[in-house]
Amino acid sequence: MNVLRELWKRYVGGGPDLYQAYVSFPTEANGSPSGDVTARVEELEYAFEGRLDVYARVSSIAIVSDRVPAEQFDADAFEAVLDRIEDSYADTHSVARLEKLRPFDGRLVKSYVVVPVKPLFPAAVERPKRVRSPVK
Repeated sequence: MNVLRELWKRYVGGGPDLYQAYVSFPTEANGSPSGDVTARVEELEYAFEGRLDVYARVSSIAIVSDRVPAEQFDADAFEAVLDRIEDSYADTHSVARLEKLRPFDGRLVKSYVVVPVKPLFPAAVERPKRVRSPVK
């Protein structure tokens, strides 16, 4: 019966009961945050009503929110923060975004994972043209 209720909420009903996010902000080589991290953290606190923790990692700062009820979560504010994160890292990183729906205590949780990642091949670097092998 729980499976049917979860599927109903996921595909037919109004959506998840709770929201949660993990957002990572990479740091520079000297350990200082890149981008305007302080402003983004404050905006995330607003979207999640202050229910988040900030962790200092070796090469990043991680933001982990608690599960917030859908009626208290400001989805528009959260999307606006994600847009500003993408804008602030546009020159140096690509922003990977993952959304998942998971059951938790009979409720449906929508989880976001947002991580700026450096591209493997920077766009500014001139790549050599491909050469076809003369062997057929």
